[in-house]
Amino acid sequence: LIRYRRFDTGLLMLELVHAPKQARSSSTSSAVEPTPTPPSTEEAHDDPYISSRIDYRLARADPALRDLFDAVRQYVIGLGDDVQVKELKNYIAFKRLKNFTCAEIYPQVRVVTLYLRLDPATVDLEEDFSRDVTRIGHFGTGNLELSLNTMDDFAKAQPLLRRAYEGS
Repeated sequence: LIRYRRFDTGLLMLELVHAPKQARSSSTSSAVEPTPTPPSTEEAHDDPYISSRIDYRLARADPALRDLFDAVRQYVIGLGDDVQVKELKNYIAFKRLKNFTCAEIYPQVRVVTLYLRLDPATVDLEEDFSRDVTRIGHFGTGNLELSLNTMDDFAKAQPLLRRAYEGS
């Protein structure tokens, strides 16, 4: 939200009222994000779409899958000081000026899904790891989908994440 003020001299001052959350905490603190708590049963009955929410899926993920998701998150945040994290209802977006990566987690099928703002034609697509979603609707931004099941998949994804970051 931007608020403006007009002065008698005819000057206009713009003031940023709400700044986005900082993606990084200070280097001296080693704050660990708390494990999300599952929504109460009342909340689950009130919201028919609760199972599609990212916080609900994170709370239901097993520790190994959550560790994979956290590793991806920390790697992407560590790509640069200008990375911003935007937690939305269905996914988490990582952006500089524009989104360059969006992340989702699916605990039932044990996969972390990333959508990268990369041209799929510039990538060697691998079955069960990467695919072109240019003409497929999905949450988030990007035409290249990566499916991460293991830390080995995450290691393969790191150069692509860096390319997406540098291209944004």
